[in-house]
Amino acid sequence: MANPPTIIVTRPSPMGESLCQELNDLGYRAIHCPLIRFTANTDHSPEQQLALLAQHKLWIFVSKQAVDFALRDLSREQLEQFLGHTLIAVGKATQKALQPYGLSALVPKTPDSEGILALVNQFSLPANYPILLIRGDKGRGLLEQELNGPYQLGALPVYHRIELTAALPPAMQQASAEHPVAWVVTSAQLLELTDKMLATAEIKPEQVAIIGGSERISDLARQKGYTNCYTATDASNAEIIHACLDWRKPASV
Repeated sequence: MANPPTIIVTRPSPMGESLCQELNDLGYRAIHCPLIRFTANTDHSPEQQLALLAQHKLWIFVSKQAVDFALRDLSREQLEQFLGHTLIAVGKATQKALQPYGLSALVPKTPDSEGILALVNQFSLPANYPILLIRGDKGRGLLEQELNGPYQLGALPVYHRIELTAALPPAMQQASAEHPVAWVVTSAQLLELTDKMLATAEIKPEQVAIIGGSERISDLARQKGYTNCYTATDASNAEIIHACLDWRKPASV
């Protein structure tokens, strides 16, 4: 196959390998270049974590990792006691991650903090309603800022994001304005790390296409000078692949 479009996937394992495999199957040249990894946050004991889950009647999961690190050690009996809780998942991939645990969640119209806030506002919850934000140890802070006043907000940081040292993929040596290389970035942190790596290597924005996992990520990329941006409806593999197709169809299609 002659000159298939090249896509660099910055997602951590195992999601990055999964997306690369699907892209390669479609005829792209997908290269995994993970820039972060996830580890469990053990600040809360299992008993403390279970108590927080029980005390709050509305849970907000900000990522698939939030689901897995919060629920993976719970028994089926423990999970069943939460069937009456209201759950919000930031996007479809996070919603899907809840299915193996026997739980379902609502999804906002946009897969971001603004979408979550709009969905919470639709509930017309009483003051001091107990809401639990299940997240990593870093984030925008917008949800805490907006929800902490009107409601009884709890936070359960269940994972750490660890930055990885990665070398610039050799494929970038052939990148040009005529033949840009696409980078899949699904979070603001990944965008920052991607931009730092490209700037250090003196790669120009016109040599790059950004496949953003949300409109917010694409907007941030444009602010950094990347005008060649394509946006997935959410960060699921299927929607990222749709955005890649919008960018460039592979030679096999």
